[in-house]
Amino acid sequence: MTESTKLPPEGASVDLFAGDSNRILIAIPAPSHPEVEQVLGQGSHQVQAGVIYRAPALLLSFDFGNGLVMDCPFEAKGLGDKFVQPELTDGRLPLMLQVFDAETGALLGERPVELHQDNTATLMAAVAEQRSSDWDHQAFIGQLSELYKIDMEQFLQLVEQRPLLLK
Repeated sequence: MTESTKLPPEGASVDLFAGDSNRILIAIPAPSHPEVEQVLGQGSHQVQAGVIYRAPALLLSFDFGNGLVMDCPFEAKGLGDKFVQPELTDGRLPLMLQVFDAETGALLGERPVELHQDNTATLMAAVAEQRSSDWDHQAFIGQLSELYKIDMEQFLQLVEQRPLLLK
């Protein structure tokens, strides 16, 4: 994990473009085995992911089924010189989906996945714009708070979730 990416007390965070692998970190307090399987896409619901960019705010959203939807902001500008250009696979961003017990910090399971090509293109364009634009962190926070005001139904339409390719 990078210094800037800490395991959330509960919810999702991402560790992107700062090393050898890109990760989705999901923290659930004392999850049951079926919950871990659900997040890893081993249940009956297909795991979906989406990207929404309203400059300068970038938000990634994950739908694990049965009403379990998590999202997390990402600010590429904060990486500075530590930014590592990812190697894409047929236009898809390879990720490691990891599930942690939020109470203990223990890694309970992980699975390689790939972000859909359309979402990868949106994410990479947003990251390039974030890194090259002259905005400050406060502008990011302001626009992010506007995104969080949108009701869930409208948000899910805006984010255009697509299936994660499970490996």
